[in-house]
Amino acid sequence: MNPSRPADRIFEGGTLLTMNEHQPTAEALALQDGHILAVGTRAEVLALRGPDTEVIPLQGGTVIPAVVDKLSNGNSDEEPEPQGTLAPGQRANFVVLSGNPLIVTPRAREDLRVLHVVKDGRSLYFADTPPAREKKDEDPFSEALFLDESGWLV
Repeated sequence: MNPSRPADRIFEGGTLLTMNEHQPTAEALALQDGHILAVGTRAEVLALRGPDTEVIPLQGGTVIPAVVDKLSNGNSDEEPEPQGTLAPGQRANFVVLSGNPLIVTPRAREDLRVLHVVKDGRSLYFADTPPAREKKDEDPFSEALFLDESGWLV
């Protein structure tokens, strides 16, 4: 990552649950080279926008971090990249939900929808894109996703 270079992508317009005790929530995040460049207020993050930055509106959704296990290549000496929180330097792995799983009732969690999935800074799934609408009967994931009691998507 190069802080002097503009962000590749910015996500704004929702709530970010960072899982970082020093900054539990935020309004926006910027990505660069598959990692989180910045997390903060909408104004702070939009200041990192350049002419080629893609700005993605969260439309009131809630961003939660995701942990993605990479398949081992047999090299156990390799240090795993940081992930699991929305903090600068972390791998950009997260899910955008239709609501905040920490403030809805456990029963209401069943109605939360996955709106967007990002892995290493790349979008894997958009809920409201034409292909997603056409494939409502198909599951875009190989395994079931659900929210556990703590609000984590598992």
